Amino acid sequence: MKFNTIVKIVSALAAAVGAVYIVATYGDKIVEWAKGIMNCCCSKPVMNTPAPTAPAEDFVTEETAEAPAEAQNTVAEETAAEEAAAEETAEAVLSDDAIPVADEEDFEG
Repeated sequence: MKFNTIVKIVSALAAAVGAVYIVATYGDKIVEWAKGIMNCCCSKPVMNTPAPTAPAEDFVTEETAEAPAEAQNTVAEETAAEEAAAEETAEAVLSDDAIPVADEEDFEG
């Protein structure tokens, strides 16, 4: 190899290592600077902010005020039905012999 080629390779590697070092050392400051340039108001993540809630009085209607016992019975019946369905699905687990396994022939086109 020529001396020129070796110098080019070494300088390219040094530039890559230097870029990695700068990003690792000053990454947080670079992100803050980029946010300032873009005028981003995303200082807080949107997913971590709590959702606004309304008072419970806003959701009370005349029907629910008149018949709370009927609503409780309906909820109890739905809960019992969900538990029964969960028990049925728990029993329907496949054994090791019933699980389909692909052969090599399935992948040949």
